[in-house]
Amino acid sequence: MNAQKTFQRVLWSTLLLKLALAYFLPMSGDEAYFIVWARHLDYGYYDHPPMVGWILYVMRWFGDSEVLMRLPAVVFSTLMGAGIYRLLKSWDAERAAWVAVVFLISPVNILNVLITTDTPLIFFVFVSVYMMVRAVQQDRLSYYLLSGVALGFAFLSKYFAVLLGLAYLAFVLFTPGLKRRWLGLSALVLASMPAVAVNVYWNYTHCWDNILFNLYNRNEGAQFSLDNVWLYVVTTLYLMTPPLVYYVWKQRGQMIDSSITRRMYGFAFWLPITFFALLSLKKTIGLHWVLAFYPFFYLWLAAKLTAVQWRKTAKFMAWFTAVHVLIVAAILAAPASWWQHSKLYSGYVFIMHNDDVIAQLRPYERDYLFAVDDYSNAAVIAYHANKEFFVFGAGSQHARQDDMNTDFRTMAGRNILTVDKSQPDLSKYTPYFQHVELRTVNVRGAVIYLVLGRGFDYPAYRAGVLAQVRDRYYRIPDFLPHTSCYFCDKYFADYACPR
Repeated sequence: MNAQKTFQRVLWSTLLLKLALAYFLPMSGDEAYFIVWARHLDYGYYDHPPMVGWILYVMRWFGDSEVLMRLPAVVFSTLMGAGIYRLLKSWDAERAAWVAVVFLISPVNILNVLITTDTPLIFFVFVSVYMMVRAVQQDRLSYYLLSGVALGFAFLSKYFAVLLGLAYLAFVLFTPGLKRRWLGLSALVLASMPAVAVNVYWNYTHCWDNILFNLYNRNEGAQFSLDNVWLYVVTTLYLMTPPLVYYVWKQRGQMIDSSITRRMYGFAFWLPITFFALLSLKKTIGLHWVLAFYPFFYLWLAAKLTAVQWRKTAKFMAWFTAVHVLIVAAILAAPASWWQHSKLYSGYVFIMHNDDVIAQLRPYERDYLFAVDDYSNAAVIAYHANKEFFVFGAGSQHARQDDMNTDFRTMAGRNILTVDKSQPDLSKYTPYFQHVELRTVNVRGAVIYLVLGRGFDYPAYRAGVLAQVRDRYYRIPDFLPHTSCYFCDKYFADYACPR
């Protein structure tokens, strides 16, 4: 079996498979939320830095279908497979091909077709390491600069890019034989600084939203839990996949030549993985959090396995991933009747048949503004309806971009219809309207609730909901200097944000 020809076939066939998945998978709440970002172009957003919003803004020039919105995720991961091959080719072309094949057919690659903040993070982290390796191999300052630019773009995608920066620092510290190591690292850091400056300035002028969300609001109540640790261990072993875990354990005592580039891959993978292991002592680690660093596991492991072992791993991986794809296909192909007696059925209808939900709202378009009670459903229905649906109520610490996009002052006296998948608590609505009525509509056998609020009482909502939001989510730490905060300026001009 010719490894290079196999690699080429796998590269294109996995690209087609991912395009098919991108076409058939319904739009998720997180993806739709980032499309909302793209509709409100800015150089920063509430939860994370802006890169995915910028990418989707460009993609929307060509349309906004699910497959088009997901095209960056599909293409980026395919390019990374090609990048793995190119990084290893000069060392061992046959093993390079098999390592790339194993990565391309792994669940980490095949199922990674959704467009999220992790999409540009994963890609730019890989590009940064690719350029760093070239810098080390060729001792060229220009590659250090390009690595720094890519690291800056990764930082503008998600703050986990900082872990790669720490990996670079550790690599330089513990690789004394590296030529011009401190000059190269300095050039890399300098090249990343413009991106960092953009994000810092945006936060300085926007209530430090990214910092409040990522370091404070989302971590309230976090406490030690062994369950989180075990979940992280299981997640890590699953993402490594059974055959590679087997070979790592079997050959744990094997001594191999530790090249400078292999050391780089080791730091780029193991340092972030160790950080997340420590973090799991107090917080549940999302499976997607660690994805940016898994390509380097394959690169680090390349020399530990022979070409024959990589080929055997590829055969197992093909079956392993096929099981995942078949499960996804079965869920997508399952008739609605499979879900009809489940508590999840209304959510299933809301995701799979959102156009039917929107059709039930059309009689109310003239007299009502449309809202939903949480960001995920608001984003999904806004995507399908191609119009704004804002979040009514206090919401959660997640995805508070609506605080910027919505101005409740302009709604005083208006009528608001709030869509809910489950039976709503009307006590959350009655204080803020002159009259509240609950109606239901049947969509493919699912009950969707409509709360019709007439005569919105903005002063009451400001005192009952917006003040609560201000005190909980916009409490800026004393040590952070800032300009005026948009949320407090908009609703509480006579009251400074709490410290």
